[in-house]
Amino acid sequence: MFAQQKKEKPYPPPPPPILDAKDIAPPPPPAPKGPRKVLVDHFPAPNDENYKAFLRNNPSVKSVSWSENKIRIHLQSGKEEVFDLNNKEQMEKFKQQYGELPIPPPPPPPPPARPVAPKTDILKIRE
Repeated sequence: MFAQQKKEKPYPPPPPPILDAKDIAPPPPPAPKGPRKVLVDHFPAPNDENYKAFLRNNPSVKSVSWSENKIRIHLQSGKEEVFDLNNKEQMEKFKQQYGELPIPPPPPPPPPARPVAPKTDILKIRE
């Protein structure tokens, strides 16, 4: 009937072409992010009477600072406690533990605006 047929192995696929590094386009730059937020802690002035009273009432507190919507309590032990000013539960815990908040310092003034160069017509066509 049928004679045994030899099964031939298929040839391997050809190797991928070798690319020159000059032919490869660099990756696109990362998408621009929104304006950078600068997180700055604001410390009250050390001679502020309200701040001094807060520290007298809470001897375990070394200092207090604010940033964005958080208040940071720096303890004499070196630990730090952070409370979210927008979270009612955390603010209740703060008031139970430390009493009323000291008045925060005013935020620093905004940086001066960059001067804008006057517009000039660089490419005026001569008639």
